[in-house]
Amino acid sequence: MDVTIYDVAERAGVAASTVSRAFSRPDRVSFKTAEKIRRAAVELGYHQDLEVRAGTNRKTEILGLVVADIANPFFLELARGAQHAAATHQMLVATVNTNESTVRGRTAVDKLAPFVDGLLLASTRVAAADIQKIARGIPTVVCNRPVQGVPSVLVDNHDGALKAMLHLEAHGCTTVTYLAGPEGAWADGMRWRGVIDAVNAPDRDYGRGLQPTAKQTEQLARIQVRQLRMDQPTITGGRRAFEIWKENPSDAVICYNDLAAIGFIKGAQAHGIQVPDDVKVIGFDNTEMTVVNSPTLTTVAGPLRTVGRVAAANLIALIEGMNVPLSKPRRLPTRLIVRESTGPVIS
Repeated sequence: MDVTIYDVAERAGVAASTVSRAFSRPDRVSFKTAEKIRRAAVELGYHQDLEVRAGTNRKTEILGLVVADIANPFFLELARGAQHAAATHQMLVATVNTNESTVRGRTAVDKLAPFVDGLLLASTRVAAADIQKIARGIPTVVCNRPVQGVPSVLVDNHDGALKAMLHLEAHGCTTVTYLAGPEGAWADGMRWRGVIDAVNAPDRDYGRGLQPTAKQTEQLARIQVRQLRMDQPTITGGRRAFEIWKENPSDAVICYNDLAAIGFIKGAQAHGIQVPDDVKVIGFDNTEMTVVNSPTLTTVAGPLRTVGRVAAANLIALIEGMNVPLSKPRRLPTRLIVRESTGPVIS
């Protein structure tokens, strides 16, 4: 049986109206009472915050942004785009970091919902079914992950991985390692699928002008690929992954993100392995760190600020009662930016 507001009121020893007020107007409830209600709700597994928020007409002029890792420049760029869109509507963005945690992601949603007009969920690890439930209670848009029935804005990661593989094929690479990110992450799965499709699906329609020539298809099919999963998608994670990679090296490495790629390069340099002469390295996201690293990092660039801006604009449209298409995610294109870590473009 679902826990109700009356169950929480009984456990906390207060009136049901006080529980409702604690969620929707916490400024009108004493701290001691609010804590008592919060503890009762947690003990009973009560998640009525979204329904309380949805039942009010109160506008806060605030968008809630839940991100997987605020230390990753990817999310900083996305947040800047969201803030730009919000500012044009005289709104603010409140950002919560979840450190790649599913539990923290759901807790962040529950705590934010009563105080914001809508939610942006960026690369969240919260289950799709839970996101669908969240979206029924409060306007919600998902970034960098598709969820059926919920508006989403994505970077075309599959397309980006194909571009990376074509570039490495042009440089004569015959073995490629993919340094994988968080298990279960949608972006990680699409990037790995792009790597696999490049060597195993020569007849597929690559789209966006990427169709390889017959010679390229023949060469791609000869490339051996493998996946090596990092313990975390950070500089430290990239360095640790290098220690495993060096026991069975490859001609090139495609990394889940720029942070991991930089960590991998630092590990290689510490062991006297030259990039790009001994191993070519490609990152993802085109964050600011790519140009301050030495060598500068070749990376798959997605329009990260545009993702944040478009997602926030869609969310504001939902809040204002406008129709936002739910059937297909909005996919934004990638481009390969070639720098020193792989060598020059070969035409």
